[in-house]
Amino acid sequence: MNCIVIGGGGFIGSQVAERLIGQGHAVVVFDRPGAPYLDLLARQGATITLGNFFESSDLLNALTGMDVAFHFVSTTVPKTSNVDSAFDVQSNLVGTINFLNIAKDVGVKKVIFPSSGGTVYGIPQFTPITEEHPTNPICSYGITKLAIEKYLALFHRLYGLDYSILRISNAYGERQQLKNAQGLIPTIIHKALTRQTLHVWGDGSVVRDYVHINDIADAFLKVMAYTGETKIFNISSGGGHTVNQVIAMVQALMDGYPKVVYDPADAYDVPVNILDSSRARQILNWHLTVSLEEGLARTLDYMKNSSEVSS
Repeated sequence: MNCIVIGGGGFIGSQVAERLIGQGHAVVVFDRPGAPYLDLLARQGATITLGNFFESSDLLNALTGMDVAFHFVSTTVPKTSNVDSAFDVQSNLVGTINFLNIAKDVGVKKVIFPSSGGTVYGIPQFTPITEEHPTNPICSYGITKLAIEKYLALFHRLYGLDYSILRISNAYGERQQLKNAQGLIPTIIHKALTRQTLHVWGDGSVVRDYVHINDIADAFLKVMAYTGETKIFNISSGGGHTVNQVIAMVQALMDGYPKVVYDPADAYDVPVNILDSSRARQILNWHLTVSLEEGLARTLDYMKNSSEVSS
């Protein structure tokens, strides 16, 4: 199958591209010049296409002849999205609508989109959160992700463009970049390795549901092969840990580091986010394989050899 991974040079996209190559698919990785893992993917057999997601001509050239498109481009993270909501909407939502128009025009059969299980639901009315939970995001990032979900459904209804949505909880693992300011676990590990003080927003009682990149990549391959009518799947561990618990787990591996300072809480943080992924288990036959303890150890080993640690 001809697959294109838009934003495939990044954390999740690169590992999905690797899995696709391993399964024998023809893989095009479309990303901006300088994306982190393009050389690695080229060595593994991916066709690298450099371009701008917001340039229609670049997308037209890249999408022509593709069967499945994975859409990993995002210009914001939850913490930064409220700073300029207009930019968030213009770049991510309007940019994605343009992408969908081109995809349906050139005959792409299916689009697979990573939504944000950590933000689209907002403050939970119950946990674990199922896919039927009300969606009331409290940051622009979540609002934009939810709007993209709705446009995917609209394009399916109007034009027959198939789609799947994975609402991922808090992703972590090897290759996660520090410079994008997203990801508690790599931040904690980086501070521990460099003996820097970790600043925690709030008192550390916020509960999150962490899922390792190995299991996330598995979910993308499972949903690509899925042809049923269900379109939205939570992808998560199904269990919650407080920020303080995760810090303590890293400290146990790192001789008590990092040291912690607590700062005022951020308004965009929901207090608890634990997702129910039973739909993915039942329909996609997807199962969690990496525990948080194992995932932390793997991420720590990877980051010990990362060039970012010394920067």
